[in-house]
Amino acid sequence: MAEKPAQERTEEATPKHLQEARERGEVARSVELTSATLLLASVLLFYFIGEDFLQKLSGVIRTIYSSLDTVNINPGNIPALAKWAMGEAADILGPLLIMVLLLALLVNYLQIGVIFAPKALNPKWSRVSPAAGLKRIFSSKGLVELIKGILKLLIIGTIIYVYLAERVKDYPFLTYMTPLQTIGVLANDIFKIGLYVGIAFVALAVADFTFQKWEYKRQLRMSKQEVKEEAKQTEGSPEMRARIRTLQRDMSRNRMMTEVARATVVITNPAHVAVALRYNEEEGLDAPMVVAKGQRKMAERIKAIARENDVPVRESPPLARALYQTCEPGDTIPDNFYQAVAELLAEIFWEQHAAA
Repeated sequence: MAEKPAQERTEEATPKHLQEARERGEVARSVELTSATLLLASVLLFYFIGEDFLQKLSGVIRTIYSSLDTVNINPGNIPALAKWAMGEAADILGPLLIMVLLLALLVNYLQIGVIFAPKALNPKWSRVSPAAGLKRIFSSKGLVELIKGILKLLIIGTIIYVYLAERVKDYPFLTYMTPLQTIGVLANDIFKIGLYVGIAFVALAVADFTFQKWEYKRQLRMSKQEVKEEAKQTEGSPEMRARIRTLQRDMSRNRMMTEVARATVVITNPAHVAVALRYNEEEGLDAPMVVAKGQRKMAERIKAIARENDVPVRESPPLARALYQTCEPGDTIPDNFYQAVAELLAEIFWEQHAAA
C-alpha cells in the first residue's frame, strides 16, 4: 500500500473509503503469518507422514537403481517413463502439496476474506520506479521488514544453538549406529528444531499481523476535508440536503391540507393548535384517525380549509393540546381519548341529522 502524507489525517476511514481501498486490493494482510503457519504445519505433517514419505521415496530410488541395467532409455519410451515419474511424484508429494495449498487459502481467507480486486492488476509506474522503490525501502514499513528479518535470523540461530549445545555431545555415538538409526536421530533433531522455529515464527507473525492492521488503518486515515468531500459526494451538499428536507416538509404539509378537506372534525385550542380527525366506518377505521395537525399559522390554515369544505370546527383546548402532543398524522387516537372524541362526534352527527 502506498505511503500517504500523514499531516492533518486525524479521522478514521469511513466505510466507503475502506471499501474503495479493498477494491484496489489494499488490505491488511501479513505474509509472515501465512509463511509461518505453513512452516509449522509442514513440520507437523512430516512428523505424522514422514515415515510413509521416506518409505515411498526409498521405494522409488530402489526401483530406479535396480532398473538401470534393464531399462533402455530411447525416444519411444520417454513418454511412459515421464508418466511413471509424474505419477510417483504425485503420490509422494500430492498429500503435502494439497494440505499446504488448503492451509494457505484458509489463512489468507481468515485475514482478508474473499476479495475480487481487478483494479490491483492495473499497471502502476510506482511498482517499477527506482525512486519509489528506494522510498519504500527507507520508509517505516521498510524498517519494520528489516527488523523482522533480523529477528528471524536471531530466532533461528538462538534455537539451533540452544538445542545443539545439549545434543552435540551425543553425536559421536552416531558412529556406532546403523545408517537408518543415524537418520532417525538426525530427523528427530531436525523435527524438534523445526517445531520450535515454527512456533516462534507464528508468534512473530501474529505480532506482525497486529502491526499490519494498525498500519493499514493509519495509512487510510482521512483529513476532515476529505470526510466532508465524501459526505457531499454520497449525500449531497448541506444546502442540497436542507433543500430536500424543505421540499419533503412542504409535500407533507400539502398532503395534510388535502386530508383536512375530508376530515370529520377539526378540534382547536382555539387559536394556537388545530387537530383534524376523520372517522368513517365504511373505510374500516376502528377509531378516529388524526389526518392533520398544526400550530399557529398552520392551525389557521387547517381551520380555514375546514370552513371552506364545511368541516365542523370545535373548540376543546385540553383535548386539542393532548392530541397534538401525543398523535402524529396517520395515527388513530389512543384509548383514553375515546370518550371525549366520541362525545364531540355524537354532537356533530346529531346536528347534521337535525339539519337534514
